[in-house]
Amino acid sequence: MMIKLITIYAIPFFCSIFFAPHANATPTNAPCQRLVLTLLAPEIQAQIEKYYSAKLTVTPEYAPYLGGNRLEIERFDSHIDVVVTVIPYVGPHLDVGIDKMKFQIDNAGKVSILSYEHIKDSELPPNWMYIKR
Repeated sequence: MMIKLITIYAIPFFCSIFFAPHANATPTNAPCQRLVLTLLAPEIQAQIEKYYSAKLTVTPEYAPYLGGNRLEIERFDSHIDVVVTVIPYVGPHLDVGIDKMKFQIDNAGKVSILSYEHIKDSELPPNWMYIKR
């Protein structure tokens, strides 16, 4: 009798784990978003440095704790795709643009950049124009 009960409860549980559909999500939980953005921060910053080094003499910063970040997550069996839209800044948080990056995180935790798209330039104030190349 006990084995029957265990089997009745165990089979649906394991089926729900192993045969779960792929998840496409935009995390609405702020701590979850912040965690993903913080863990990807070194890769995001590296891509920002790479793009803006030809445009500016000062490297823009990225802060996961500031607003303006957009995050989309798509899970597959072999990896997770993360699309991040960020607003890099210089100095006292002067926006320099809007950028969209797509990362792939494999099941071992290795992060790879799939694409980088510069969406828009932001206008700098006159006293910061000297950083433009």
